[in-house]
Amino acid sequence: MKIVTKISIAAAIAVLVALSMSFLLKPDYTKSSVAFKIKNAGIGVDGSFTKFETSIDFNESAGAPSSIKATIETATINTGIEARDKHLKKEEFFDVEKYPKISFESTQILKTTSGSLIAEGKLTIKNVTKDIKIPFTYTAATGVFEGTVTLNRLDYGVGGKSMTMADEVQVAIKITTTK
Repeated sequence: MKIVTKISIAAAIAVLVALSMSFLLKPDYTKSSVAFKIKNAGIGVDGSFTKFETSIDFNESAGAPSSIKATIETATINTGIEARDKHLKKEEFFDVEKYPKISFESTQILKTTSGSLIAEGKLTIKNVTKDIKIPFTYTAATGVFEGTVTLNRLDYGVGGKSMTMADEVQVAIKITTTK
């Protein structure tokens, strides 16, 4: 009986350890995006960053990531108008020569009672770091993380005061992953 009890205890511990393990999800960048919207002269301007990297350490037992890290290459900004993109790469806006990357690193991931998630972390743009919260969802069947956050561009020194350009920018993130 003692051997059976020891084996049962060892098996239970192994199951608990396996359930609490986390693993890195592999992003599929061909199905992922980082897009933004801002009003300029009352007209919505859509854009995206075409090159970015993410690292998502997923805790399967919690059904949520335990950490998220991401970097965006600022020189890959794309609004569909080459002259505007060139302007946005200059010092007044993203200053891509001096600040080639935007970064986010989570400090904690919270699961809400409704099942959605909130990534709390540090966002750095142009060497300015702010604490932010990004609400998002995760659909296990498709491996898709989606979230939207509103940022004030002036908080990060992106552009100056403007009579025509909005201060708030809506950023939509979609990351498709596989195990």
